[in-house]
Amino acid sequence: MTYYYPAIIRKKDEGYRVDVIDLEGCFGEGKDKQDALEDARHAGVNWLLVESEDSMNFPKQTHLDDIELKEGEEKTMLAFLMPKEGWDE
Repeated sequence: MTYYYPAIIRKKDEGYRVDVIDLEGCFGEGKDKQDALEDARHAGVNWLLVESEDSMNFPKQTHLDDIELKEGEEKTMLAFLMPKEGWDE
């Protein structure tokens, strides 16, 4: 199963940070944008796996058009591909 959530990409002094805005406390960091995005994807899958232990009521997605950016920020949608192991099909 794949879930999609918006994220904000920010340039930092030592690289990049990607915040998955609908998943509280979920972010990724990296020396370049690609590393930060991959780290955020990994963090998002882990966030969703932990949440799925209690319920499958994941947060609703914020629409990309509703996200206001500050100078130097970018927005994107991230796909979180969940492992099939242990999931009912």
